[in-house]
Amino acid sequence: MKISSLGLDQLTIHAIRNAGYGIIDHQSEPDPGQVEDGLLILTSEQVAPEALAGVRERYPDARLLYWYREFGIGGYRTVHMLCEERDIHFLPPRTTPPALIERLRLMLDRQAEERANIIAVLGTGAGVGCTGAARLMAERMAAAGCRVLLLGMNVYDPGYDHKPSVSLDRLRPKLTGKRLHPTDFEQWVRQDGYLYLPGSFDYLSALDYQEDEMEYLLTEAAAQFDVVISDCGSIPESAAWYAALQKSSLRVMVASPRHEYRLHSLLELAGHLELAPGDFRLWANRCRPDDGLSAKTLAARTGCELLLELPEYAPAGERLPLGRRELQLLDSKVKAMLCAYGLFGRGREKGVLA
Repeated sequence: MKISSLGLDQLTIHAIRNAGYGIIDHQSEPDPGQVEDGLLILTSEQVAPEALAGVRERYPDARLLYWYREFGIGGYRTVHMLCEERDIHFLPPRTTPPALIERLRLMLDRQAEERANIIAVLGTGAGVGCTGAARLMAERMAAAGCRVLLLGMNVYDPGYDHKPSVSLDRLRPKLTGKRLHPTDFEQWVRQDGYLYLPGSFDYLSALDYQEDEMEYLLTEAAAQFDVVISDCGSIPESAAWYAALQKSSLRVMVASPRHEYRLHSLLELAGHLELAPGDFRLWANRCRPDDGLSAKTLAARTGCELLLELPEYAPAGERLPLGRRELQLLDSKVKAMLCAYGLFGRGREKGVLA
């Protein structure tokens, strides 16, 4: 498909070309005959939001991608709504060139290989059990014979009670300099059959991480492991949260039935990244008889597919005391995930995912 652009900087255009796409940059609005039914990328520096209606009229057959680059909350969702009403794809202000290229792959039906084995685990609130769910999945996949890496990508909570020799913040210089080596992964924490990189212990640098650093980490990890599970935590205001959400092929939302409003808010935020509620699997955690809302009802109201429902357990350390029935149910879900990745059948331990 022919790609044209108006308002992109030369570094972004160069990155798009390096990704294998041909793109024609225009200094002024191109003639509709030049674009035809191709893709036209526009930026807010060149096209104001109020002019989008006219743009759609001038290019009725083209696929339009609008990159809104005005930072700040004011007007952000309004512009997204304008784009949706006019069948225009939308990119939020924090989008990076790699994220733009990823969107191009999705729009042009070209799946990126690096996205094929990344699972993002997100939560609706602190203490909901996001890290515990990620650990359980990593443990069961490792027990099935897969090489699994659990990435602590929560920049606000390391998710680990001990101070390790390596963590996300200590790895930062290698991410900035793009200097990760395959041997680096082997130095990370080994537990329950999988490797683990704890999240950031440096709370003051939480907002300093860049999306290209997180994308680089995910890409390198995906090349070294069968499955990469990203523990993103429950606070979406971070580069790690956005990068993992966009690069993952499976997304698990850990929520309590008491967090319905929070879940709706997070799904609305994910909508700005062109993700629908159906792109998430709901892990209903800490369910109680007096919640007033069942896990199935929560899934139906939000549009997510119910993956698993677990009750609220008494405090039991880092590991959830799953019963036999719950463990079998979890294994059946893990089996489905591994089948989707073409990895099922590697189990060597009798009774694991049998």
